[in-house]
Amino acid sequence: MNPIDTRSLRWLGVIVPLLSWAIWTVIRSLIWHQPFSPIATLVELLIIAVGATLFANWVATNLERGEAEVRRRSEHLEALRQAGLSLTTELDIANVLQQVVDQSRALVQARYGALAVMGGDGQTVEQFYTSGISKEVHSQLPGAPEGLGILGALHRDGRSIRIADISADPRAIGFPEGHPPMRTMVGVPIASKGKYYGNLYLTDKRIMLPSGGVIDGEFTQEDQDLLAMFAIQAAIAIENAHLYRENQQIAVLRERERIGMDLHDGVIQSIYAIGLLLDDARHRIDTAPEQTRAGISAAINSLNEVIADIRSYIQHLRPQRFQGRSIKQGLEALTQELRTDTLLTVDLQVDDQAATVCTARQADEFLHIAQEALANVRKHAGASAVKLQFGFEDGLLQLAIHDNGAGMDPTQVRRSQGNGLRNMRSRARALHGEFRMETAPGAGAKLFVTAPIEKRDA
Repeated sequence: MNPIDTRSLRWLGVIVPLLSWAIWTVIRSLIWHQPFSPIATLVELLIIAVGATLFANWVATNLERGEAEVRRRSEHLEALRQAGLSLTTELDIANVLQQVVDQSRALVQARYGALAVMGGDGQTVEQFYTSGISKEVHSQLPGAPEGLGILGALHRDGRSIRIADISADPRAIGFPEGHPPMRTMVGVPIASKGKYYGNLYLTDKRIMLPSGGVIDGEFTQEDQDLLAMFAIQAAIAIENAHLYRENQQIAVLRERERIGMDLHDGVIQSIYAIGLLLDDARHRIDTAPEQTRAGISAAINSLNEVIADIRSYIQHLRPQRFQGRSIKQGLEALTQELRTDTLLTVDLQVDDQAATVCTARQADEFLHIAQEALANVRKHAGASAVKLQFGFEDGLLQLAIHDNGAGMDPTQVRRSQGNGLRNMRSRARALHGEFRMETAPGAGAKLFVTAPIEKRDA
């Protein structure tokens, strides 16, 4: 829609009445021969000019205000649409919740934002996501709020609230030590189809001036309505993320069931048959040694076939162990398993920002590389300590694993034909990255896997 030219409208609002008055004056003088009075004519001209100017300005000003209001609402709706679309591209529940609070803060121009996910009892805050608060300030806070005061009122009432001065509200119980000061607030519940997910809070409204400056203001009813509409979209996105996670869990259970059936009907039955052969040979060892020897040979051949069958099964099986886990969750699980099963000292360092940008596909490949590398450390390195690091290196994602074990000749690494190193190199290629290993006899081993940051689907 093209904007209205209010400047031209103002001029037309003055010129048209004056032209009409001039024509009427001429008609009066020429047709009805009314006497011409300069003073009366001047007074009429001034009255009409002033009246026309005032009326034209009033009409143009109201049109400008209406146009600005329409434009502002269109911008808000577009921002709401973009915020909603951004939520649909993410399926990890933690990332969805963080995006909800980030997008809502930008939507209503708030300095701070927070999202509280309530626990199963409906009283305590189970998860708490913030936006606009620096890491330093966040680290000084005592933890998630207890759901009392104004935050508890929103949860108990289940209705949106808007407060001009938090400190003056009778429901306020103050802020904990280290909490940034806040004055204005708007909060809405996040719910969909009768299911309640949590509450969204925005504080300290910021108003952008035409000059480019920013001043503090109060949240409006329009801000509250806009946030309520976004909360509905957020609830749908959260529900989709929950459904995705449930589907992943169902897929894991189905895969476990399939593997169990395959093992039961194939490998276990073969092993059971071999057990019968060996048991028969045990009873014949004294009375029929030749038959016993033949039975043992048959058992060995059957065992070799089972081993080949298992190896083939493993090579064609797509692992599901790390499905649905972030890189940080997966590395924590692997290191905990290593500490439990061995006497190794294990140190894990994960850069939270790197873990956030690591996609699910990349996490799956990185975790399988880490699993294979740690298995090699446990079996062959003879190490007493191992260190895992995940973060950034020259703008790339990097997984680094160091051990203080026996190490090996670098030429053996280059010539190795084993499945372990080959699989790790293959997974690094799948990441469009690089696999590198540094080792020497008696100097332990250092493994590095780097990969470019992937763009999430838009």
